[in-house]
Amino acid sequence: MSTMISEVYTAFKAAGVTEQEARQAAEALSAENLATRNIIAEDKRDLIAIITALKQEISGQIDRVWQAISDLRQEVSEVRQENSSTRQDLSGEIASVRKDLSGEIASVRKDLSGEIASVRQEVAEFRQEITTEVADIRLEMTREIAGVRLEIAGVRQEVTRESGEIKRGMGIMQWMLGLVLIVLVLPILRDIAAQISTG
Repeated sequence: MSTMISEVYTAFKAAGVTEQEARQAAEALSAENLATRNIIAEDKRDLIAIITALKQEISGQIDRVWQAISDLRQEVSEVRQENSSTRQDLSGEIASVRKDLSGEIASVRKDLSGEIASVRQEVAEFRQEITTEVADIRLEMTREIAGVRLEIAGVRQEVTRESGEIKRGMGIMQWMLGLVLIVLVLPILRDIAAQISTG
């Protein structure tokens, strides 16, 4: 007799299933459960094998990494030793170059000091010339401005005089225009008055 799950068998019986059908269903579920457990066991064995292989691979890679780190440390140590030797060699050369440059810089400063003094003298003379020219230009501009102001004042006086003459001429023209209007309008008013009186 096949192994079956008693709880499943009892449940099918309680549900009204026949004994044969309940037994078959329970045995089928039991067989499925057993197959699933077997698959899980096989998968577990495969997984353990894979993990073991990965551990071995990782262990080998870690060993190679540590070896590379060790080689790198050795190279760094050698480079440091070379740098130390190079620094010692360069320190003497740098000191010699500084000594040579100090003498050359002192000589250049001495030569430049005279040139700088000459340039400063030229700049001072140029400033004096510019100051004088600016003062002359200001004086000339002041005179020109004064002349322009006098011309403007004369023009204003002439404009004022002509404006007065124009105003007087306008007054005469207005007076004459009034006379002309009176001469023209009076006869017309007389005719109108006569027509009104006769009407």
